[in-house]
Amino acid sequence: MNSESQTVAWDRQENSRKSLFVDPESVFADVQAVLGRKWHPRIIYHLLEDGPLGFSGLKDRLNGISSKMLSESLSSLEDQGLVARRIVSDQPVRVEYSLTERGVGIQPAVDELFDWSEQYGLATEAE
Repeated sequence: MNSESQTVAWDRQENSRKSLFVDPESVFADVQAVLGRKWHPRIIYHLLEDGPLGFSGLKDRLNGISSKMLSESLSSLEDQGLVARRIVSDQPVRVEYSLTERGVGIQPAVDELFDWSEQYGLATEAE
């Protein structure tokens, strides 16, 4: 942030859907478990945008990810109930990944991250 940044008070709106009884630490821990990992938000984004994808299809879209890291990330997202794995064929083995209802529920947060980045992200500081 630069010296010209303004401080803006955060005001919880009366009509906010956020509960006043939720522990913020619990919320941030949940969000970090999913979106705090380098590849998780990228995987979720591509599954939101491009629909069910095979392992190779995902790997092609994720520049720089190793097969091992993609496999571990998909397993983690599957364990968290965000990604579903479906065997499409046995010979040769072909697997397809898609978002569960819980995974699709992250879309508004992803949309907000894109909006925030467009308005306030690091690229806007150069302007």
